[in-house]
Amino acid sequence: MKIEHLDSNESKGAVLAQTYNLAGRTLSKGTHVSQDIVVLLNKENVKNILCAVPHEGDIHEDSAAEAISKALDENQLYAEEASTGRVNFRTPALSIVRYNRELIKKINLVDESIAFSIVEHNQLLAKNDLIATLKIIPFFVSKIYVERVVSLISKNEIFKVHRLQEKKVELIQTYYDWQKRSIFKATSNVTSSRLDALGCPLQKETLIPHDHKSLCSEIKSSIDSGAQVLLISGASAITDRSDHIPKAILSVGGEIIQYGLAVDPGNLLLIGKIGSTTIIGMPGCARSPKLNGFDWVLQLLMANIPINKEELADMGAGGLLMEIASRPLPRALSKSVNKREKKIMGVILAAGNSTRMGKDNKLLRNVGDASLVRNTAVEMLKSDLDSCSIVLGYQSDKVAEVIKDLNINLILNPLWQEGQASSLKAALNTLDHSYSDVLIMLGDLPGVKSMHINRIIEEHLLTNNRKSKITIPSFNGKKGNPVIWGKSFFPDLSNLEGDVGGRVLFSQHPAAINLLDMDDPAVVTDTDTPEDFENFLSNTV
Repeated sequence: MKIEHLDSNESKGAVLAQTYNLAGRTLSKGTHVSQDIVVLLNKENVKNILCAVPHEGDIHEDSAAEAISKALDENQLYAEEASTGRVNFRTPALSIVRYNRELIKKINLVDESIAFSIVEHNQLLAKNDLIATLKIIPFFVSKIYVERVVSLISKNEIFKVHRLQEKKVELIQTYYDWQKRSIFKATSNVTSSRLDALGCPLQKETLIPHDHKSLCSEIKSSIDSGAQVLLISGASAITDRSDHIPKAILSVGGEIIQYGLAVDPGNLLLIGKIGSTTIIGMPGCARSPKLNGFDWVLQLLMANIPINKEELADMGAGGLLMEIASRPLPRALSKSVNKREKKIMGVILAAGNSTRMGKDNKLLRNVGDASLVRNTAVEMLKSDLDSCSIVLGYQSDKVAEVIKDLNINLILNPLWQEGQASSLKAALNTLDHSYSDVLIMLGDLPGVKSMHINRIIEEHLLTNNRKSKITIPSFNGKKGNPVIWGKSFFPDLSNLEGDVGGRVLFSQHPAAINLLDMDDPAVVTDTDTPEDFENFLSNTV
């Protein structure tokens, strides 16, 4: 093909290479020049036109696209009619698509005139979703190139569409006596929504104590009832292969395929097998509707794709999800979420063992009529925050006991000994996309009240582009707590390691700092030592 200017009388059979706006009609780029078009051009006194002229052996873009599309398996997808050299391919049903990456590469290397694009590997697609597109870039393309592509497709399976199948899925949740039952209802609701989106309603759910005997008994019961997929959400995260859940699977004659997943969030996921039943030990992040590794594994199971070590290892490529909108549910399957602009979650960090305080857990020390941690939680709940959570670790049962009647979400951090960064990550893993900001509160600030929190919230909401702002209270020039972080910083907070908090990020983002001067030293008064605690009590009226 070549582009050249032709006299209108010599242009028949060519294709317009640009658009011509005539008095009575617009001739779009790509229009075939017929005899009628020649007459019209002469009538408008358009004598010199820019045309695409085929070489011998060239075929038109639409004919080329149709020839290639017919080589694809019609049972895998359906092709739309070719237009402007493009054919779109769509899914016939709720499916997962998998493809031969090397073959796609070979197709696109045949010639630059032919471009084949496809969605991500293992992408979940609803019925009629776009799966791939073929574009012939110039107006004409050599028939030789088209035949090469057709040959590659005909001799190989370029991709495969795996339709999702309904399976019998059951859910077991385990609990400690001190845990609020509301968190289990939330897990049930989120899990049901996930399964509904996959066309597979949850068949049965049970709530049992978190002990070996109860787990073994309930797993046997699920197997006997014919469960094809058994989901187990533990009262605490699975820490290793010797934990209650994997031990129970082994005890009833099952095997552990793998503990640990190269997808974040979702690392603490376990996959086992008992006969034909697949068992998933759910990671803590599965309690949130936010995309995580559990979603990917669940989707493959519903598509009858075998789960093995190689398949799981391959998930690591592209498996850093965090705030990345990678492979989300298709729009047609997504649940509507209340995306209120000013939705802020409050998080109390209460997982540490307060070594500087001595043998006592400072969070359990009384301030007035109640423990320090309870007072902190009460003030958080009285504030204008949209929801409140607390991260527990050291003496989690004792801390949970003193706040068990409060409407606050408990987050267990099994890695609390690694430091504050692990608690931040545990909290952020529970956030869904309806939250635009998070307020981080240390558990040892006895003087901070709901009025202080509300003042910080008010200041943060008044800032421009608050998702990229960090609102910090201060007193006499000293930065204090609690701090509100905009959504842009969630990945940075999640990536911290060791016994460090968000303060290490302040110096890295000076332009993001929104400093709020307070007239109360409460925001800078913590209680790290017995002396600090006694000084606070003595100064409290």
